[in-house]
Amino acid sequence: MAELLDRYRNLITIGLAGLVAAAVVAFVLDQRDSAQPLTINLADPPASGPIEVYISGAVAEPGVYEMSDGDRIIDLLYEAGGHTPDADLDSINLALRLHDEDQVLVPRIGEAAGGLTPGVLGSAAAKTDINTANAAELDDLPGIGDVYSERIVEERIANGVYVTTEELVERKIIPRATYERIRDLITAGP
Repeated sequence: MAELLDRYRNLITIGLAGLVAAAVVAFVLDQRDSAQPLTINLADPPASGPIEVYISGAVAEPGVYEMSDGDRIIDLLYEAGGHTPDADLDSINLALRLHDEDQVLVPRIGEAAGGLTPGVLGSAAAKTDINTANAAELDDLPGIGDVYSERIVEERIANGVYVTTEELVERKIIPRATYERIRDLITAGP
C-alpha cells in the first residue's frame, strides 16, 4: 500500500488541490450572486452641516436659528418657541424643507400669506424673474452665488430670454439640485 501511495502521491496532491480550488471558486461565486446591488437615492440628498434660517412674524421668539439642511418649517417654529395665538398657520406649508439663508414669515390672521422666502422679507408669492433680474437680485436666491448669477445673466444676453425656468438646467447653467431649491422662487416672465 505504501508503494502505491508513493507512486500516486503527486496525482493525489493535485486532485486535493483541485478540490480546494473548486470549493473556493464556488464560495466566491455564491457570495457574488447574493451581494446586494449598490443603489443611490438622489431624491433626498444627505443632510449637510448646519444652516442659518430667519423666522419672523407671529412667533414667540423671532430671530435667526441654526438648523440642519432639510429640516422643515415646523421644526423651525418649534425652535422659535412656537406660534403666537394670532398666528395663521393654515396659510403656510409647515412641511416645507429649509435651506441656508431662508426666511420664514408666519403671518397673523388677516395678513397676507407668509411662508418660505429666499433671503429677504417679502411675500412667498413674489418670484424673481430670471429674464429681468440682474446678477445681484439673482444672487439673493438660495444656492445661487456670484458665479451662477453671472452665468444666468450672460446666457440670457448671449442666447436670448428663457422661455421656462427649466432652461437653467437644460442650458447647463446651474445643476439640477440647485434648480430644485429655487424653482418655486423664480419665474420666466415675458
